[in-house]
Amino acid sequence: MALCTLAVAAATLLGTAGAAAPGAATRPATDAPPLALASQTPWVTPSTPWFNLAFAVGAAEAPAAGLHVSLTFYSRLDDSSQLQQAIGGTSPTTALLRLSDVPVTAAGGGLTASACVTVLPDAGASAPAAGPGACASGSPTLSLNCTPLTGRCGDVYPVGVSLLRQGSSTPLAHVMTFLTYQEPSAIGDGGKLRVGLVVPVTAGGAATVAGALTNHRDVPTTLSVSPVAVSALEQSGAKDGLHALDQLAALGDAEVLDQSYVPVNVAALSEAGLAGEIGAQTSRGDDVLRAAGLKPTGGPWVDTASSFSQGDAGNLASGLQVAGSSQLVLSDNDLAAGGLSNYTFAQPFTLDLGHGSTVQAAAADSTLSARFTAQPTDPTLGAEQLLAALSFVHFENAFLAEPRGVVVSPPARWRPSGVFVDTLLAGLNGNPALSAVTLDQLLTQVPVGGNREPSTRRLQSGAAGNGIARSAADRIALARQQLGSFSAAVGGHPPVLFTLGDALLTTEARGLSPARRAEALTAYGRAFDGETGKITLATERTVTFTAQRAPIPITVLSSAPYPVHVVVTLTSDKFSFPDGNTVKMTLDRPTTSVRVAAQARTSGDRLPIDVTLHTPDGQLLLARTVLTVQSTAISFVGVALTVVAGAVLLAWWVRTWRRSRRLRPRAH
Repeated sequence: MALCTLAVAAATLLGTAGAAAPGAATRPATDAPPLALASQTPWVTPSTPWFNLAFAVGAAEAPAAGLHVSLTFYSRLDDSSQLQQAIGGTSPTTALLRLSDVPVTAAGGGLTASACVTVLPDAGASAPAAGPGACASGSPTLSLNCTPLTGRCGDVYPVGVSLLRQGSSTPLAHVMTFLTYQEPSAIGDGGKLRVGLVVPVTAGGAATVAGALTNHRDVPTTLSVSPVAVSALEQSGAKDGLHALDQLAALGDAEVLDQSYVPVNVAALSEAGLAGEIGAQTSRGDDVLRAAGLKPTGGPWVDTASSFSQGDAGNLASGLQVAGSSQLVLSDNDLAAGGLSNYTFAQPFTLDLGHGSTVQAAAADSTLSARFTAQPTDPTLGAEQLLAALSFVHFENAFLAEPRGVVVSPPARWRPSGVFVDTLLAGLNGNPALSAVTLDQLLTQVPVGGNREPSTRRLQSGAAGNGIARSAADRIALARQQLGSFSAAVGGHPPVLFTLGDALLTTEARGLSPARRAEALTAYGRAFDGETGKITLATERTVTFTAQRAPIPITVLSSAPYPVHVVVTLTSDKFSFPDGNTVKMTLDRPTTSVRVAAQARTSGDRLPIDVTLHTPDGQLLLARTVLTVQSTAISFVGVALTVVAGAVLLAWWVRTWRRSRRLRPRAH
């Protein structure tokens, strides 16, 4: 019962620490929006210049005859601030084309609107006669008003979309998507922008992510698979969860990162004096992943959820060393300002952690990562906005001499959407400007300090994070010592030890409040005490000695379904133990008895003997009791001492009596 309670507590704990709940991937956050992007062409080129869009209109806005959609195509974006404003819904000032009356139609039980626009670099260009996705005759044409192959045409162009009622100029809904125009031959020696996509796999989203990755298995990705989620899926036995694990194991081009059992802050553990727990986390995590058929290959340590500063530098260096990682991916918000241009920083670097410690690192772009959660009710739009933002980084300067690369990692509380992941991977597959790579490939292909960017960077200023309170750290350290001692005493590797070990690792998860960590440690302590409490000393408390030397009977009870090696120790200042006061025992049956020879130093009632039961290394007290001995034996030493004392007393009395007679006055 205690272990079941512990499992429930651990699952709840991880839920509060950021893991998605089961079913979260399919449960909508809110009702369907009035206007949502259903699909769009991810990019257009001179050879395939047709840009198709389709929208879903909320049924609440019916009837279709009273609605229409307005499309406005704007000029290319000049800087990242314009991109963010456009993503936020602010329309740029320069419009290239307006389509004011795109009809809304009823089809397939829903309301939809669609449009197709032919995109040409200038008015003198012409489109091919036919091709995949070609617009129908008479469809509108968009001129970008640029000169081909000069680096001015290929770029990201905002497209404003509004849903309106007939006769009204007030939008019912407004969204901003993007047209990406690609010129594959207008790329410099640096080539495509490398995109290191980190895909987290949690219990709630495993099936969703695995299905999308399988559909796009040719797109290189880096998988951050949660070991605790893998354990949960295996224990549940659900077919979809087990199938998801099989799909992940079958992915050939994906890089699977080494993982801690639960997400941890290695700097916080090191600061708290718990660096050894980092090794326990990674060892257990690796074992779980490999047992599920996954093949973790090392890779960089990825932690974009923790906040690191200069005060954490030394502890971060120590933690990474224990984790066995020589590379790091962290959030760009953790870094001091750096960069020599107005471009997005897209180069790996050497992170200076002080005292000669360095690590090769890359920063996950927080602006790009925010797109994962920005459109929860319109996942297609969210994915297309992310693809547009990635393309914009490439088009900041498509002619740079050396490769550039960015890391994209979802926020910790991201709930995966199959539509989002599928749209994103489809947009990366074969993209003329973007090249999906694993993190290992990115750190190998993109040079440190390339394109005249800084080769060395430092953490932001600030004190250490103090992620784990001293009291909690002390409890974790003691719990680890006791669990290690108990594990060494137990034979057969019973599953209960793995359950207890996993529960202890769970208490170290990053992001836990002090109260939640204390609650988790208390739950673990109850479960551990419940397991060790299966071993007790018999309740017999009184022993009678009828001779000077006699055996002390000790009985140990065990309800544990596994053998346990223990040491019984007897101590008393009233007894000596001629054959020694310790006895090693193996508890492999419900009742195990032993007799320990004892020599009484005196006679009397209620003579105490302290009996303790420890693990063989002495680090864990399993049970303790005090025996009361009634000794009726005659001790020769005691008799001799009594006779001597009586003789001394008699001599003193006789001497005193004689002296008193001499001093008594005689009668006259």
